[in-house]
Amino acid sequence: GTGTTMDGCQALTNSADISGNIAFIQRGGCDFDVKVANAEDAGAVAVVVFNLSGSPIVMTGDSVGIDIPAVMMGAADGTMLLDEINNGETVEMVLDKSFFLTVTDTGNIMASFSSRGPGTVQDILKPDVTAPGINILAGHTPDAIATAPGESFQFLSGTSMSTPHVAGIAALLKQGHPDWSPAAVKSALMTTARQDVAMPDESNIVPFDYGSGHIEPNTANDPGLVYDVTDEEYDTFSCAIGSPDVSQLRCDELEALGVSFEPADVNQPNISLSRLTTTRTVTRRVTNITEAAETYNVEIELPPGVDVQVTPASLTVAPGQTAEYDVTLSFTSGPQDIYRFGAITWVSTDHRVRSVISIQPLSVDAPGEIFSFGGSGSVTFPVDFGYSGPYTPGVHGLRTPLIVDDEDNPGNPNFIAEDPDRTFTPEEGTGVNAHVIIVPDNEAFLRFALFDEMTDGNDDLDMYLYYCPVDLNNCFAAGVSGGETSREQIDIFLPGGGLYVMFIHGFETDNVVGGPGAEYTALAWSFGLNEDLGNMTATGPAFVTAGATEDVIVNWTGLGPNTIYLGGISHNTPEGLISLTLINIGN
Repeated sequence: GTGTTMDGCQALTNSADISGNIAFIQRGGCDFDVKVANAEDAGAVAVVVFNLSGSPIVMTGDSVGIDIPAVMMGAADGTMLLDEINNGETVEMVLDKSFFLTVTDTGNIMASFSSRGPGTVQDILKPDVTAPGINILAGHTPDAIATAPGESFQFLSGTSMSTPHVAGIAALLKQGHPDWSPAAVKSALMTTARQDVAMPDESNIVPFDYGSGHIEPNTANDPGLVYDVTDEEYDTFSCAIGSPDVSQLRCDELEALGVSFEPADVNQPNISLSRLTTTRTVTRRVTNITEAAETYNVEIELPPGVDVQVTPASLTVAPGQTAEYDVTLSFTSGPQDIYRFGAITWVSTDHRVRSVISIQPLSVDAPGEIFSFGGSGSVTFPVDFGYSGPYTPGVHGLRTPLIVDDEDNPGNPNFIAEDPDRTFTPEEGTGVNAHVIIVPDNEAFLRFALFDEMTDGNDDLDMYLYYCPVDLNNCFAAGVSGGETSREQIDIFLPGGGLYVMFIHGFETDNVVGGPGAEYTALAWSFGLNEDLGNMTATGPAFVTAGATEDVIVNWTGLGPNTIYLGGISHNTPEGLISLTLINIGN
């Protein structure tokens, strides 16, 4: 579980209290079936799971071997009952089939558990599409490892149900069109998707909920136009995000050719701009995969407060040929620093090819992090402005790290064994160490980090972070970093005050260098909203104009040796603190 006593993710320790009663368990930390099974093992006659936020959801999991009922309630009701219990009140619950409500299932409802956007890489809109994933009846292997054997069918929900739908349809498209590239298959699914999908609470649905929409297999088989992606574009994108799959030599070659490394310039079926200050133009290519020439005219759904110009507004594309068009997006009005959405659709006699527009006009566009070195020095970085008015660069830090070493032997590294199962559970034990850090209120930024250089071998250690606002009995997941090495980092902007539990997981340790297990030292930084430590200054313009680029100059002095200092320059507008540029100084 999450390290709390309320999530039911481990064997319950209060069986005497649970036996013959209904177990009251919080959501999170593990699958629902694990919670219910642990409660049943402790003698519970039923389970009530309460959500940590919002309304109750559909609980999914494997019910094989579980013989007690379980229901879920929303956060408001759950908090009310929890207060009653904490006050020593006895709460009686009755589960009766006469209480059950009849619900009409209309379909086309987005599941609450479906992953939402934006994506982890800016200017790449996620999710791509949605597909059926609720209450899917399908064949199942009778030789399953984690469930009862001999079951030929299962009735399941989850993204693991939706994904096979997409994969199977993609396979059929590839069978019907062997010459289509993976990008063409993806394009066909996205540009022909339908948008008649609703949210469970009837709130406004946006592309961050379902991407381009719900896939339509038959329409995708004849999309008219596709957005294909070249090898060069894949390579430049990999260079831009620092992927190890493309060599630095290849990146240097592409840079010499003058190609764009901006993710927004990859020939995606959608257009996503997360950092628009005034105006930006992107280019897209479409290829006619039909056997006849077609003329397409553009239809535009304008994002609120954004002007969209498409040039040319009409395309005539011969079979197998490619045409280009430019899309110029300009912020005109409305609130900044929030996303708004629209679409462009190329319409011919026989086809409609739709592309989502996702755009975030920014008031301030500044670098996310600046790296430098030395006990004293200076750095200058540009800032693009999307508004006219007063501006102030604020100073926070610079701070040295908290060194998370062996609590029993300060100054020495921690030791962690390799997890024999390579499966993380948020509870201290073999292969999992827990470090509790207290974070004060009114902090601007919080970072936890591991480094390959601070382990004793070629180890793969992962990091999981849980936030406990009040005490260790009420925690929830706040972040995870699980790369292929021990270079892990979790950042939180405007963190809440309270306890943070940093779990280190020994996924795979180098048992040759340094012996079995791994030794490591982790680092943590935080700095406050009002914390100028006197070792850094920042100067910038007092008044800015929309569309202008201005320089911010940062100076620092008096930094000690053999450590890493972290601070931030906040960008403050009449609306308040908009963003941070982190200042990372090694010395």
